[in-house]
Amino acid sequence: MKNVLFATTALIATAGIASADVKVGGYGFMGVIFDGSTSTTSVSHKMRLTFSGSVETDSGVSFTASSRMNISDSAKNAAANALERGKITMTSGGLTLTVGATNGAMKSAARIATFHGFDDGGTLYAAGGPGVDSNVSTQNDSGNNVLISYASGDFTVRASTDVAGNNQEVGASYSFNNMTISAGADTANAWMLGVKYNGGNFNVGLGTNSNSDIVLTAGYDISDATSIGFGLDAASGGTVNAVGLQVAHDLGGATLTGAVGQVNGSDTVASLGVQFSF
Repeated sequence: MKNVLFATTALIATAGIASADVKVGGYGFMGVIFDGSTSTTSVSHKMRLTFSGSVETDSGVSFTASSRMNISDSAKNAAANALERGKITMTSGGLTLTVGATNGAMKSAARIATFHGFDDGGTLYAAGGPGVDSNVSTQNDSGNNVLISYASGDFTVRASTDVAGNNQEVGASYSFNNMTISAGADTANAWMLGVKYNGGNFNVGLGTNSNSDIVLTAGYDISDATSIGFGLDAASGGTVNAVGLQVAHDLGGATLTGAVGQVNGSDTVASLGVQFSF
């Protein structure tokens, strides 16, 4: 009887696993970073683990749960290395509902940003700095939001709110001839505008917002293995928050990346390192 019970339990458990799609992945990086504000050079490394699981109902509705964990610089800090950015997504046709760590409607629709450096953009935030994100959009992927989006052909509309109900956002984007134009606004009278062009081996983006920030990004594939990138974030009045250049080379299973630039108007930053995904 026990054998029958164990076999039945195992069969049920196996059936549950077989009907779901569970994935574990992530990436790791290591390299050196120069910080001009303190004139110091440091070694940086991190591993990120990502977890996701999804199912699809008989009626075709898909559900996905995801989260991630960062393990940085051998730090024994349970809070810093805990699971974060958790969210649940439900999709049916062109309609998607996401609850949890979403970017909100404005940033999801109209954010123009590029991230330089081997360390997931940690060295040089070349575009989309504080003026574009923190001071304009209060909803981000470290918060707790509800985001609804609907896509029909080349047109997508979005609406979101933080769970506390303090801020609501709307956003829309339309794509045509390799170009995407987008806009977003919220109940605090903040707004964002963006335009992107993707020409295959060349891409460019231009954005602005209610703080009069200007963001310009560009990328070019020199070959199948090597690419260069540029980013500029200028604040109202012409102050340059960040400007930088990056070169990345695919080693076949890993990417070697070098970046150099200036942040906060005059502080030089530079980095060289390798990142790989698994």
